Amino acid sequence: MATVGNVARMREPGAGELNRRIKLRLRSDLPAADFGLDSVFTEEKWRWAKIEPVGTAIYVAGLQIDAKVTHRVILHFLDGLSESHEVLHGVKIYRVRRVADMNGSRRFSVLEVEELGPEQSAGGLYG
Repeated sequence: MATVGNVARMREPGAGELNRRIKLRLRSDLPAADFGLDSVFTEEKWRWAKIEPVGTAIYVAGLQIDAKVTHRVILHFLDGLSESHEVLHGVKIYRVRRVADMNGSRRFSVLEVEELGPEQSAGGLYG
């Protein structure tokens, strides 16, 4: 992070750093016939992104407030992302915890996410 005046700025990704193909999808949970929940996924979008683990201090601070953040995902700016979205990379699913416009420039979006584990065959985390 660089500092401009009193404001800390994140370094924008350089050429070739957005090297992971991810899928963003909006998750909605609806009541199921068996009194459980069915997950419905809409607004699926493919994007190139950078995925990096967060530092230990950020992870531990998240544990203390029960908002675990395990990774940071950086992609070209995409309006309309929220905590209702999920990120898929390979077989791993990440829950979006926070969304930010990197440095306020509307060039890149930063997602702070929690790794949930592998996607199940039925298309969701819970089978």
